[in-house]
Amino acid sequence: MFFNESVLKKEKLRQPSNVVSFISSKTKDSVDKIIQTYFACVTKNSFIYKNKTYFPKPLRVSPLLFRGFTCPENCGACCSRLTLDYLSSEKHPRDLKERDVVFNGKHYTVFSDLQNESIDYHCKYLNKKDGRCAIHECSPFSADFELIRFLHSKTFNTLTQKLYGRGWAMLKFNKKERGALCKMTPTSELVKKEIIRKFQRLKEWTNYFELDTCIDEILQYVATGPHNRTILNTSTKGLI
Repeated sequence: MFFNESVLKKEKLRQPSNVVSFISSKTKDSVDKIIQTYFACVTKNSFIYKNKTYFPKPLRVSPLLFRGFTCPENCGACCSRLTLDYLSSEKHPRDLKERDVVFNGKHYTVFSDLQNESIDYHCKYLNKKDGRCAIHECSPFSADFELIRFLHSKTFNTLTQKLYGRGWAMLKFNKKERGALCKMTPTSELVKKEIIRKFQRLKEWTNYFELDTCIDEILQYVATGPHNRTILNTSTKGLI
């Protein structure tokens, strides 16, 4: 069902027969989240997306970024129906279609499953027997990046790792109960490696969209951690 690593090195993403242009109003657009939240918080320069200009702000990095989290069975509360979006270089499920994204006045292609054919509240890859993800080994970036959070404010942004703010209201896989079961855990070397991997994946996305960011500074901060104090970038030119 999925490409393996050896195939990915040899084969480009199959070209689809058509370019998708319509997203169901009941499906959340993950590309919007990636650009409007992730890109907006790490950028060193202003950019335009969907007729809105995003300006760089100071980035406050919390030591809570180093926490880990559990992901128990019989939950799936965070797996609502989203667009599943990939770069051509990423491991991915089959049957994706080209999608044109206009960013900073230029056109970029991502490959997506918009889940338009689904009427379910949850993602079509959520296992309805145990609440597990059927494509966990090739999760789309917006799902993979959780529970890392960029929090926006008027004067600065904050980078941390935390539970869902309304986790208590999230609908579980069985549609009978609410409340996400994930819990925060202490830091470890494995947690730190996962944080680094996720930011390297974010860097792959920002590089593809030709965006200059402070991700290298974040990676350096994580690699030398965990830290017990907040780091504040006041110049938007990197963490200090």
